[in-house]
Formats: sequence, structure tokens, C-alpha cells
Amino acid sequence: MVTHGSIRQRSIGSFELRVFAGTDPTSGKRCYRTKTVRGNRAEAERELAAMVEIVGRGPGVAARTTVGELLERWFAIAELGWAPTTIRQTRSVGDRYLHPHIGDRALADLSAADIDDLYVRLRTGGGVGGKPLQPGSVARIHVVLRSALGQAMRWGWIWDNPAERAHRIVVPVKEMSPPRPDELCVLLNFVAERDPLLHVLLLLAAITGARRAQLLGLRWHNIDLDRGRVSFARGWVEGPQGPVLTSTKSKRSHSVDIDPTSFAPLVELHQSFDSPPRPDGYVFTDDDGATAWKPNRVTKAFLRHRRAAGLRHFRLHDLRHFMATEMLQASVPIVVVSRRLDHRRVSTTLDKYTHAVPGADAHASATLAGLLAPV
Repeated sequence: MVTHGSIRQRSIGSFELRVFAGTDPTSGKRCYRTKTVRGNRAEAERELAAMVEIVGRGPGVAARTTVGELLERWFAIAELGWAPTTIRQTRSVGDRYLHPHIGDRALADLSAADIDDLYVRLRTGGGVGGKPLQPGSVARIHVVLRSALGQAMRWGWIWDNPAERAHRIVVPVKEMSPPRPDELCVLLNFVAERDPLLHVLLLLAAITGARRAQLLGLRWHNIDLDRGRVSFARGWVEGPQGPVLTSTKSKRSHSVDIDPTSFAPLVELHQSFDSPPRPDGYVFTDDDGATAWKPNRVTKAFLRHRRAAGLRHFRLHDLRHFMATEMLQASVPIVVVSRRLDHRRVSTTLDKYTHAVPGADAHASATLAGLLAPV
């Protein structure tokens, strides 16, 4: 089939591409592929040339390849640059939701309508065990599928990404609800009597704002017992084959100073050993420090104690939010809080915790009131 195409400028910086894709054998009508490109004319011409080449091949690879085969080919390449947690989560998305529902579908036959139908099934009871999935879970599935189809486009297997045209998934923003100081005190006292080592971990989580992975990756040589300082250098996370040690989320190490009272349990823990613990041993461990606790074990233990203490719902990760909000409300400079949270940019901290920064809105209100006061 001889394939040709055309370009029509729709507006400044916007071009519509049109490529002849053959004649429908049933109706005899001429078929065309269209696409809108934003940029200059040279860019549109390059895109048209690539589109003509792909359409000219006919169904080709896309007709012979299933969505499941694409997912595996894409995953094998993409996982080389991923963190262990990302590998495990992405594999779970593919195995649980994409392979069972659309894995056998020919890539050439997958349309935006098919993808929308999949999302509707998942939201209405197509999840594991027939349970409906939450919008956030469907949004993660969409990211995986869109990325895999994007790779198929770069390989020249398809000329268009149907996931880009599927219905946009709106994920409601969850209200941040960290524990109040009195609630956290109840929890810490409750855990201290029943699981002293977990008590130390929860106390560090609330004081330092460290993530679960950072706390579990903590080793004795990361702790300066003389200065009361903890350095978070690595993370202990769930990988595809079990827990592994990896870099922190920010890909860098950072140190946090701890007040003497909060640091005392760490000193007592270090002194509780018959002989000094090995410097490279993990702090939170059930053996001689060779392996750290499993991440899921910590979360389950936290939830079990929180329920037993009769406290309302809040997550282990909310102890991190507790530190940030309490510090900001106490007028600690946001730069300090951001560094303690190990955010790469202060803007990230400000965007997430604007509600906790005191005084600014009250000052704005007072300024407006002064302008509108009767003379």
C-alpha cells in the first residue's frame, strides 16, 4: 500500500496530520489516521514522516503482539532504572489487573474505549476478590498502562497512545490528619510497656519525621551517641524478592539532631547489650543486626497497637506529618523543617504544609480590615 499524508495548520503552533490508511474492505470507504501536533512546521513534518512510516507498515507488530507481551517487554527494560519498591508495585499492577483483563488483547485492537471499560470494571468490582478499586489504585494502573503504550509508540509499534485519550481519572485529595500530641503520647506510652524496641522506632518517627524505610535502614554507625545525632543514609524496603537495602527516596543522606530526652531511649538501647552491637548492625532487628525488621511487620504492629490503645485512625506515615505540622505551627523556619523532612526543595514542603504555616492569613485579614475601616 502506498501511504501518503498531509499537514493542515489549525492555529499558531498547532498542526493536524492526516495519513491515508487504506480502503475499508467492507464499505469501500477511504480510511485516514489523524493526529494533532503542537510545535513548529518542521516538527510537524518530522512527526508526519514517522506517522506515514508506521501506518505504511500496516498492522504489523501491533497485530501480532498482545498487550501482555508489550507489558513484559517494557517492564524488562524499564525496571533497570527503578527502585525495588517501584519494581514490586509495578509488577503487582500488571499481574493483578492488566494481564487478567486485557493481557490477551492484540495491541492493534486496544482502543481508548476499551481502556475506559477496564477502568469502569475495576471501579465497580473488578479488583482482587471482586472488590471495587479506589480511584488512586486505578490511577496507578493508568500510569503503568500509559507508560507501556508510550514505549510501544517509541518502538514504532503503534502510532497513537490510546491511554492518553482515555477518561481522566480524578483522585480526591485526602485531608491530612496527623495525630494530636495527646494522642501520640497515649500511643507511645501504650507501646513502651508492650514493645520497647517498637517504641523507640515510633518515637524516632515522630521526632525526626523519617520515613519507614529510613528508620529500618538505620544502623548503629549512623548514630552519633555523643552528639545526639542520627544520619539517614539508606532505606530498607520491600523488593520483588523480599526486603533489600537501597538508597533513600531523595537519593542522598541527611542528619537530624535529637534532644537529650528523646535521644535517651537510643542510648539505653545501645547500653542494654552485653557487648557493644556491631557498628554495621541494624538497630531494629530480631537477630544480631544482620537483617532489619520487615517493613510490613512494622506497619502491622503499629496498627495493632493503635487499635488496642483505642485511638482513632491515623497511619504510621502520619507521624511524619505530625513532626512537620507541629514544627511549623511552632514557627520553626520552613527551611529547617524541609531539611528535616529530607525534601529536595523547600517548595515541596510549602506546597504540602501551607495549612500549617501560622500567621500569614491572619495578617492578610487584618490588612484588609484596616483598608476597609470607616474613616
